[in-house]
Amino acid sequence: MIDPFTAFAAAQAAVKGIQAAIKLGKDVQGIAADLSKFFEAKDIVQQAANNPKKFKSDTAQALETVMQAKQLVEAETELKNTLIWSGNADVWEGVLLERNNIIQRRKKEEMQAAMTKAKKRQQIMEAVSTAFWISIFLVAIGLSYFFTTLFLERRT
Repeated sequence: MIDPFTAFAAAQAAVKGIQAAIKLGKDVQGIAADLSKFFEAKDIVQQAANNPKKFKSDTAQALETVMQAKQLVEAETELKNTLIWSGNADVWEGVLLERNNIIQRRKKEEMQAAMTKAKKRQQIMEAVSTAFWISIFLVAIGLSYFFTTLFLERRT
């Protein structure tokens, strides 16, 4: 995985490349790779913002995160406008729709994985609890047998 600074630079370069390609008259297929690079780099920067480095102060991290996020939102808006002005509004809407679908699927999968993990943990806890109570019961039976035989031996 590339570092956030490189990803931020890659996102900016992708935006410039897309705008230049559209000005030269390239179609959407010709800029699809650059669009992909932009969104991938944007995700890397956003993930890095969610995992602050320990050597930065909280204020420095907050400032950097806000500034990069602002620049990337502006770059995304520029991309949107460029695509719309070039007659590819449907492509932009399709990208957003598919991105939302992917996010929803990922969140659903994460929730299902969390529920499965919680269910498995619950089953393990129930098994441990059952084993504990069975062992207590068997120890009680064993002690009862031991003390009963001891008592009967002393009576005779």
